[in-house]
Amino acid sequence: MKEPKVLLVYPPNQLMPIETPRPDGSLGPLYLAGALEKVGIQADILDASVGSSEDDLNDTFYKSIMQPNGLTRIGMSQERITEFIAKGQYNVIGINSNFTPQTRMALEVARAVKNLNPDILVVAGGVNARNLPDRFLRDGLVDIICSTEGESIFFRIIDSWRNGLSFNDLDGVVYGRNGKYLIKPPKPSSITTNLDQLPIPSWEKLPFEKYEKIASPHGALAATNIRYAPIMTSRGCPFKCSYCHISMERDFPNDIGNLRLKSVDRVIEEMKVLKSLGVKKIFIEDDSLLAKKARVKQIFGKLLGMGFSIADVNGVNLVHFAIKGKGNKLEIDRDYFELLKSAGFDQIVFPVESASQRILDKYATGKLNHEKQDVVDLVKIARDVGIICPINMMIGFPDETENEMLQTIELGKKLVDAGADYCTFFIPIPFPGSHLYNIAIKDGYLNEDFDPDIMNWKNAVMKNTLVSPERIVQLRDWAWRTVNTQKHVERRLKESIGSRWNSNKDKK
Repeated sequence: MKEPKVLLVYPPNQLMPIETPRPDGSLGPLYLAGALEKVGIQADILDASVGSSEDDLNDTFYKSIMQPNGLTRIGMSQERITEFIAKGQYNVIGINSNFTPQTRMALEVARAVKNLNPDILVVAGGVNARNLPDRFLRDGLVDIICSTEGESIFFRIIDSWRNGLSFNDLDGVVYGRNGKYLIKPPKPSSITTNLDQLPIPSWEKLPFEKYEKIASPHGALAATNIRYAPIMTSRGCPFKCSYCHISMERDFPNDIGNLRLKSVDRVIEEMKVLKSLGVKKIFIEDDSLLAKKARVKQIFGKLLGMGFSIADVNGVNLVHFAIKGKGNKLEIDRDYFELLKSAGFDQIVFPVESASQRILDKYATGKLNHEKQDVVDLVKIARDVGIICPINMMIGFPDETENEMLQTIELGKKLVDAGADYCTFFIPIPFPGSHLYNIAIKDGYLNEDFDPDIMNWKNAVMKNTLVSPERIVQLRDWAWRTVNTQKHVERRLKESIGSRWNSNKDKK
């Protein structure tokens, strides 16, 4: 029987030159490490964008290399990754692949592993890997993919491998056999419905010192030497927006896209663990954090006095900030904002998405109704309470008219004038795993052999759209420069192309 020694890898990063780089440190590998060590299997973590404790940031994160695809690569070299794996004598490598634009980087890690030793087991996971099985399996670089949440499945993969068994009896996996790949749907027992049964994420394995020095959580500059970490209090979402990375997961046989909640006590337990690790700022990564208002009030009531600074940049739905008003209108729940602020919340990104109700109804589950809810008033109250509230907007859906885009841009300007810190205009990207991807393939907006390198929100990826891709990019760039303040535009440009790209500059 083989004794497994596991390394979980966040791959290096490739990005457009105008993007602000950031480390990874997302939660998936941290949960896996916790689950494996719970059953006695050692699991180390490597964020290859910053390197190990033996690597200098000037040789990894700050070393930008322009690639033939036009993207800048940062992180450990392929040779250095191979050297690290060989020195650690790892024989099981888990590769995290959530983001489609990083497909090349995930496969680069797999290639480094197989070049070292073809017998090393390579497992890929994450929403991107499980929705692009052909790309991950066809060259023999990846042996098997977790097709759903991996806390229980990953251990069973390793157990089959170390006992010399095939993967035929596993569920929740995709693997190659005889030049084809087999999809084994997950059984109900492989899906964690009670999130309190999940292991505590292994945050202690993150390279906190490097992250603090870089000070770029979520791609925005922050104060140095402030320890930050991600946390999730729930999984899934009550909505099913077509562009969302989990929208297809709502169609899984066991529906892992459904909203599932950790108990209040479990959330507080995790917060205490983070506090013991010296974490000062928490980024909440839920897809729908505020869905159960009474529960949220309990959580943040208990967080009072714990001293955290808290931000949510990913998953809130604006209807959850409202209470029933007169007639058919919704009023903003100011008391709710004040509770969040007093508990440490200092930033919430508002996903307004569009000024067009038609677009919201068709692509965003109608989760915001402009006739019922005043988003300008929402921003004013949030700012008055003291919460920073950047805005996310989207322009460029396949059948969206230019007039609808201009309405969205105009609303973005009103929200910035009302006090929003800035407004980011995203172009909808048909990521594999989303319903928009299926629409794009079916209706000819995207070729099935698309290049994952281009799947970036700064690119208009879809073709044959009502408004041309070139015009969409023009409108997006114009909107960003005219809606936001000159101060914000200058700051973001400095963050993107400033001193952190000087790979030879000594970082102290």
